[in-house]
Amino acid sequence: MSWEPYDPGATPGFEPAADVDLTDYMNPSSPVNLTDQMLLGDPADPSAVAVPYDGTGAEAPYAGPAVGGVPDLPNFDPARTDPAAVSGSPGEAMDAWRQHTGENACAIGAQGMVLSYLTGQEYSEEQLTREAASMGWFDGSGTAPADVGNLLEHHGVPVQHVEGASLEQLEQVVASGGAAIVGVDSSEIWTPGHDPADDPVGTAPGIPGQDADHAVWVTGIDHSDPAHPTVILNDSGHPDGQGLAVPLDEFMGAWQDSGNLLVAAGAPGAVAP
Repeated sequence: MSWEPYDPGATPGFEPAADVDLTDYMNPSSPVNLTDQMLLGDPADPSAVAVPYDGTGAEAPYAGPAVGGVPDLPNFDPARTDPAAVSGSPGEAMDAWRQHTGENACAIGAQGMVLSYLTGQEYSEEQLTREAASMGWFDGSGTAPADVGNLLEHHGVPVQHVEGASLEQLEQVVASGGAAIVGVDSSEIWTPGHDPADDPVGTAPGIPGQDADHAVWVTGIDHSDPAHPTVILNDSGHPDGQGLAVPLDEFMGAWQDSGNLLVAAGAPGAVAP
């Protein structure tokens, strides 16, 4: 495992924090091993071509033939939903989607999109990665759950951390105009039709978070079909991640693997007990 998020020639002076030592993380026999703590990184690199939402409402990308060996994933289309049945503003948030390029940088990508959405200012992934590394929040192997949201606070956005959050609390955040970043098991949201029952270890009591490996921004919940609600994500780690639509039961299975970690941004006090 190595830190190679960017081409050093393209980003002069970009170096990890001086006091970061990756030796233990790279040694499987070390007592300090990635299996000992949950890190939100990138377990896979889906090789597909992104098809950005163009804002016209005409034929937004939907599931189709596999591209590059990776199945296309379904995306939210504001033109095909009832606005009154949607919590949050996922269509608007789609404009802030960016696919991150750095290795294990999903939490940085999620925070960068949220910063752009809430402040109206653009922050490059390179800048945010440098800041996170210099503050000890990112060492190339991923971001610890407790550090997700630190970049937002660093730039003046209020953040509330909630462990063991409920769906109702998540919906409070998106409905109030805030932004919600959550930890998930990427394999469950990137695999349409995934059955949560196929993950018995991840659901066992006493070991929350053991399969969580990814951070995404929840932009809304679509109840247009009450029998089959979907959770809308901006996922910087997948080329189809712009307004990714995930069935509610699959999302809940993926989210519980992080212990239902919720980082609420931009809406102070939005998460009621």
